[in-house]
Amino acid sequence: MKKEKIKGVIFDLDGTLIDSYQAIYLGFHYAYTNMGLPPMTHDEVKEIVGLGLSHTFQDLLGKERVPQALALFRKKYEEVFRTNTYLLPEVREVLEALYGRRIQLAVATNKLGRFSREIFEHFAMKKLFTVIIGDGDVAQNKPHPEMLYLALEKMGLKKEDTVFVGDSLIDIQTAKNAGLRVFVVPTGNTGREDLEKARPTIVLNRLLDLLTYIEWPEAAKK
Repeated sequence: MKKEKIKGVIFDLDGTLIDSYQAIYLGFHYAYTNMGLPPMTHDEVKEIVGLGLSHTFQDLLGKERVPQALALFRKKYEEVFRTNTYLLPEVREVLEALYGRRIQLAVATNKLGRFSREIFEHFAMKKLFTVIIGDGDVAQNKPHPEMLYLALEKMGLKKEDTVFVGDSLIDIQTAKNAGLRVFVVPTGNTGREDLEKARPTIVLNRLLDLLTYIEWPEAAKK
């Protein structure tokens, strides 16, 4: 694939830009133990996240217990997420390089929007993004394309000028639903072979490789 004149990049969050699985696990552990339920293991929690907490808790516990589980999870997550969330390798380098090339950046994640924005405030990187969109900011989470449509609107860009970067089958489906090209990196729960089977535009070996597919705007070369 030749270099593309891309004006905007929308990123998934967990598994693509950050590792927050420990914080998520601690939130689940707190919710389950306080509801008198046997807690899940770290690996079990890691495997089930992706569609948003409301959806996940409804599947696990039933609709009636979702409000209590959400309240308990969010109480604990608020306490622990800053010290248990880490940028994945090359993330800061890639985001700062894209920003320096005057390419607009956005996040579209099924993590609660408030927490997603606070994570980048914690890392002093929120200024790099035009918009950070998460659960609670739109009516329908990924794989519905509403988040990507809103990101495009906020960036003032067209689909053909923008790519979505994620790490999961949900991300690939979301991009296809929105009519966007999708680059994926095998840094989350999904292996390279399964990502390739879902036929994304590109499977990157590492996030840094994203820069090789994006042509510098003329204004950023000066």
